[in-house]
Amino acid sequence: MSSSPEATASAAGPLRVTVLLPRHLDVVAWSQRHARGEVPDATPYGYHHALQQGCSLSFSRATPTWPGALGLVDRALRKLLGFELRHVWANRALLRPDRADVIWTHTEYEYLGVGLLRRLGVPSAPIVAQSIWLVDEWSRWSGVRRRLVRWLMRDAEAATFHSPLNMVRARELDLGERQVIVDFGISLDSYPIATERPQAVLDGTRPLHVLALGNDRHRDWETLAQALGGRDGVELRIGSSHFPARLAQPNISAHPMTQAEVVANYGWADLVVVPLHENLHASGLTAVLEATARGVPVVATRAGGLDHYFDDDGIAFCAPHDAADLWRALDALVTTPGRRAAQVASAQQRLLSRRFSSEGFATRHVELSRRLVGAGHEPAPVSTTSLRTP
Repeated sequence: MSSSPEATASAAGPLRVTVLLPRHLDVVAWSQRHARGEVPDATPYGYHHALQQGCSLSFSRATPTWPGALGLVDRALRKLLGFELRHVWANRALLRPDRADVIWTHTEYEYLGVGLLRRLGVPSAPIVAQSIWLVDEWSRWSGVRRRLVRWLMRDAEAATFHSPLNMVRARELDLGERQVIVDFGISLDSYPIATERPQAVLDGTRPLHVLALGNDRHRDWETLAQALGGRDGVELRIGSSHFPARLAQPNISAHPMTQAEVVANYGWADLVVVPLHENLHASGLTAVLEATARGVPVVATRAGGLDHYFDDDGIAFCAPHDAADLWRALDALVTTPGRRAAQVASAQQRLLSRRFSSEGFATRHVELSRRLVGAGHEPAPVSTTSLRTP
């Protein structure tokens, strides 16, 4: 069971946060990658910004897969449970109420493991249980697995989501004690706001440069290829490891992109397209936010909660699975004088006013956590030495 808010709030000093990252992530290795320019934030998802909000941070360590035959056991356990138990167990010392005032988990794979430990009598601090794919996957699960997930989420002090569609459905499913939207954000250090970027003159003297990025399972590459594949006057670059080879066309180049290539291609692009299948978790949001910050207008499928972040003035929306409507939205954006610049300006204003940055994302976690544990932890900036791993 979790510690009481009253007992936690009485502790002196900064708010102590354990960040339980996905099992493959290690904050030290990540920071080294950041120094090499391979990832956008100094820590995964920018949680380090909480340091300036009066927090001390302890990050989980990565849990490598066991070698040899034990690796089969490791993978079988994850598949059987549908969440991480070994990783959570390996980091269990960080979850104790004497080590943390609150736990932040990045996905359901982590917090369901914490929930199981709680059910087995292992105490933990209050948990901010963030979901990404859980509600989207719910209908595919057996009744037994659904009951297990409800049981493990029952005591989560806050179940958080990036999309109101996710949150509303989670309330209907009775997942967690309370459901909260925590708006996502991107690194404005790696993707600084380009307010003065001019929109290129598109007079037909060169192809239209279109960029599409992402490895999310809800990318609709089929519709994108139908809309733009083989079209004269359009050059489409796709940064993904999941673009189907069968959709290749002479005007399409597709391959995984490094962080440096992503940044460079935002500079190359006239437009960014985010094609999506229906989903509940705001798939494609990272690409939308990055493009907006870098001054590139966006065409996106109206699916999954993106319109919680931007309205029709900030994104040129198209209907799901409709190649003709995707082309209509793109063509209108290109051919209407001044529309690209106006759309970017509207989207950037929204991004800044709503703090859709990784700093804002961390701040929202801190604000929610203080409400959970009580008023005993007043904001007080702390040094980066408060960021640590066990």
